[in-house]
Amino acid sequence: MARCKGFIENILQAPDLHSVASASLAIFTQMRQVAREMLQAKIAFEAQQRRSQDVARCCPEASVHDVHTRTVSPETLFGEITIPVRTFQCRGCGATFRPDDVALGVPEVGDFTDDVRCLYAPVVAELPHRVANDLFARCTGVSLSSCAAQGIIDSTAEDLQAWQATRETREAEAVGDALAVGDGGSELYVEIAIDGVTAHIDGRWQQPKVATILVRRLEAQVEEPTLGAVLGRRYVSVLGSAEDLAARIKQVLREASWEHIPIGEILGDGAPWIWNMADAHFPGVRQTLDYYHLSEHLYAFAHLLYPNNPAGAKAWVEEKTGALLTDRVGEVLRALNRMRPWKQAICDALAQLIGYVEHNRTRLRYQEPWHHGLAVGSGAVEGACKHVIQSRFKRAGMRWKHPGFLAVLTLRIARLNGDFQAFWASRGLAVYSAR
Repeated sequence: MARCKGFIENILQAPDLHSVASASLAIFTQMRQVAREMLQAKIAFEAQQRRSQDVARCCPEASVHDVHTRTVSPETLFGEITIPVRTFQCRGCGATFRPDDVALGVPEVGDFTDDVRCLYAPVVAELPHRVANDLFARCTGVSLSSCAAQGIIDSTAEDLQAWQATRETREAEAVGDALAVGDGGSELYVEIAIDGVTAHIDGRWQQPKVATILVRRLEAQVEEPTLGAVLGRRYVSVLGSAEDLAARIKQVLREASWEHIPIGEILGDGAPWIWNMADAHFPGVRQTLDYYHLSEHLYAFAHLLYPNNPAGAKAWVEEKTGALLTDRVGEVLRALNRMRPWKQAICDALAQLIGYVEHNRTRLRYQEPWHHGLAVGSGAVEGACKHVIQSRFKRAGMRWKHPGFLAVLTLRIARLNGDFQAFWASRGLAVYSAR
């Protein structure tokens, strides 16, 4: 308390801290020092409290022996602190264990505690490593070397994958329970969204492909279009061909015991390889052109049509999407074919748009899946590669190694799908917000 009062007096009496900016930066720097001392005192208190508690035994009939106590010095958000670590040995089986590690937050791997990892992970999921490290240091005061940053990425990705595996087990049980009930009031369908872009990995350009697999419960009777509840989800990524992705999707469906659930639709952005794969490996399944990708094409043309009138461009797109969502594709095509723009660039763009809509005409039947609870667009949350990969992995000059790519991809998918909050809550950081 005396240190805090002294800190406040120093700030108030400092002759060179006249502006908000200068004062706030000084407070930020000195507060880290005060916070580190408070944190150290808190951990020392918690460690002392644990010494008065009984140690859980691995063998009920055997006693435990206190082998030794040593200290570890991990890096926290406020700097390095020391944590006393007790080691015990079971006199029955001879196993050694450290009962205080989880309770006191001793890092399982690396030198950084979860408070650093939970703040750094979403930053590096969005930004290149150097930019993320610089921004993180400026905002938190924690400087990370390249090696330390990669260690945080790798350890967090590994923990995320273990947590996701546990969640997938629970979801598989929920889907199994829903299949067992079979009350006739609802139906289960699999929904698959697929996409892919190119990125420079292991010294050459490759095309990572991602699929989002959802199991939805679709209610038999609904008054208005409502997305079916998601009972289970899987995220599949491969560095390979469309055949590799199809094989991986089928493998995941088998492993999750979802192979007997009918596939309601396959969502794609219009890339031929997606529809060719769907025709070859999932014949007869409804193919739906991702509504959001379609909207991007419409907006791109509308901005050419109304270069200085954003409101006009928006109104034009909303008119066309409204018609497409109600299966009036022919009406939209007739309207596009009647257009006679005088600029060659707009003529070329119009021809491309008409070709795009014509080629995907059978995949623009949005009304039926929409009214039955299936998605007509992946959106930003459950989108595949263009949201997951391109904005993070395909920036100018970026080159990746396969392990590093997969680790950041794990963080990226978790970030975009809002999994960070639940993941860190499972580790006792319930106050962390992922959005």
